[in-house]
Order: sequence, then structure tokens, then C-alpha cells
Amino acid sequence: MNSRTFRRFGVLTGLALAGCHKDPLGGLDGTPNTVTLSAAVLTLNNGSSGSVTASVVDARSVPLTEGVTFATRNAAIASVSVDTSYHPVPLTSARVVVQATGLGVTYIVATGAGLLDSARVQVLPVNFNGALSSTTPKGGSILTVAGTTLLKFNPATVSVSFPSRGAANIVSKSADTVRVIVPYGSAPGPLTISGVALTYLPGVAVSLNTASSVTVTGDFWAGDSSWQTAPDIATLLPADGASNFFITTTGRPNAAKCPEVALGFGSTGPCMMFHFSLADTATYSFSVDWQGGASSPDIDVYACSDSTVANFGAACFEDGGGGATGAKPQEINSFTFPAGEHWFVIEIFGGGSSDNIIVTMTRP
Repeated sequence: MNSRTFRRFGVLTGLALAGCHKDPLGGLDGTPNTVTLSAAVLTLNNGSSGSVTASVVDARSVPLTEGVTFATRNAAIASVSVDTSYHPVPLTSARVVVQATGLGVTYIVATGAGLLDSARVQVLPVNFNGALSSTTPKGGSILTVAGTTLLKFNPATVSVSFPSRGAANIVSKSADTVRVIVPYGSAPGPLTISGVALTYLPGVAVSLNTASSVTVTGDFWAGDSSWQTAPDIATLLPADGASNFFITTTGRPNAAKCPEVALGFGSTGPCMMFHFSLADTATYSFSVDWQGGASSPDIDVYACSDSTVANFGAACFEDGGGGATGAKPQEINSFTFPAGEHWFVIEIFGGGSSDNIIVTMTRP
């Protein structure tokens, strides 16, 4: 045999071998091999719905005319019902409507030809349903927002915002509870809670509106317009090395009771007075900031050791008057108060009013 004949024989042999090749999956055509679903994960808002389609397929992933049934592992989180509007031709798949009924994670199981597979369903909250200590809190009061077993707080990112006022000042925060000071002048409506952690989806945090509407009603510091009813802030004074704060608002018209008015300094008033009594000397700093500019309104702060109008000249500005300037914020810096009674005074020197006045107290 010459080399040319050998080459022709080799080619014919190759063709013969190729023609004898057998498909290893050929015997499995039409044999149910697995159940496939249209989604591995279905994410729904609570109360909404979605759909899942499933088929029984052979080893080549060819859909077969095999019936498929569906079931939920937890109907309290997601229920299923046959989608009666779904009529595929040929009948090689089935579809169900998945209704989100509660927060959490569950699975929808599809079964056909003795085979099964499942789709994970995770239901997200549409509002925050944790308890509020009040839905009609007073401005300046502390509102407590409580978490639930499924909705906690991320202390690093949590915030509570009031309509038209933004994020409120946080008094304390933990995974279970957030306490904030209610701002004055907030419009009625739901609060927005950011940094809500979903316990059933680790690492996921969302921002939600409260299910309840909140209406700010009244003034927690209503007595601050009179020397006789001045609120006692002794329990708010901080310990050594600590600080504390509260929020008040522009008081009722009481210019005649204001030291800078009575002393003829040109103030318009009003003024707000807060009382505290010391058993021994103590050093405190007071810093007062407010909603508005340095002169709109122009606010002065100082301390008085007597509430008698005739004694204002000697008793007021006992701290030296460093907080009665045109600055913003106004500050009384590290003044050592003697034992006895004292009144911390916030006076509007002029320029209007302010809805929210923030008083921060520090003990060096």
C-alpha cells in the first residue's frame, strides 16, 4: 500500500468512527431529571405578591408535560395559590401566585414526577410597627421608640426624623430602644426610622416610616416663663466628665420678668427660666444653640442667684455675662456655682423667636 492509499484509508476510518459515536444522554431524553424554578430567590414587600413558575425537565433541560404542585413552608410569611390565568401551550410548566403575609424568610417548594426544588422567599417590611411611647408627645419631651423581635436598630446608623424637622437629637440608643427629644414645630405625620436592622436578614438595614402618625402637642417646659414655676433641671445636671442636654422653645410673652428688659439693656424678651439648687459648689458649662441665625433671634444666656426683680442688678449675670453677646452658640464656660439656688436664663434680646433651642450642659 502506498502512502496515498494509506491516507485515504485513514480518512475513511475516521469517518466511520465518527458515524458510530453514541450520545451518552440520548437514553435520558424524556425522562424526568429535575424540577426547575423561574427564581431561586423572591423578595417581596409585606402585603405584595409575585409569581414562581416551575417545570419538570429531562437531562437536557427540556421541559416535560409533567404536573407540578406547590406548597409553602410557612403560610404566616408567604402563601401560594394557583395562577388561574396561566395556560402554557404545551402544558410543560405551572405557575403560582406568592402572597407575602408576614415578615421573615420561608420557602416555596415545587414538586413534580417525584422530584422537588424550592425558591427562597424573603418578605421586607413596608413600615415600622415598633411601639412608640406616645403619638402625641410634647415638644421637648423624650420619645421612646421600641424595636420588635424582627426589627431592631443598628446603633451605629440609627436615626429618628420628624416631619419638617429632620433627625431628632438622640438621648440613648441600643439594638432594642432609641430615645430622642421631640422637636418643637414638627408637622403631624409618621416618623422616619433609619438604620432598622432586620434580624432575619443579617447585615440588612432599611429606612422605614412608622405605622403610626405622630402629632407634637404642647410644651414639656411650659412653666419656664415664670420664676415661680421655673422647671427644676437639677436631675439633668451631668456628673463629672459627662454632659447632658435638653431642648426648649421660645417662651410666652413675659418681657417684664426678664432681667435684661428690667435692667434697661434694650432687650425685647421673652425669657425662659430654669431652676437648680446645689448643696455644694460645682463647676458647669452651658452651651446654647438654636434654630436660626446669630441675630435671628439674638439670644443671651446667663445665671441668676435670685428671682426678685429688685435684685436682678446684683443677682444676675453671676457667671460673668460671657453668654450675653452676639455669638452663636452662646456659652457659659466652666463657671463654679456656689452652693444655693440658681436660675439658668435664656433671654431673647431681639430678632424674633426660635422653635428649637438646644441647651448642652457639661461638667468638666
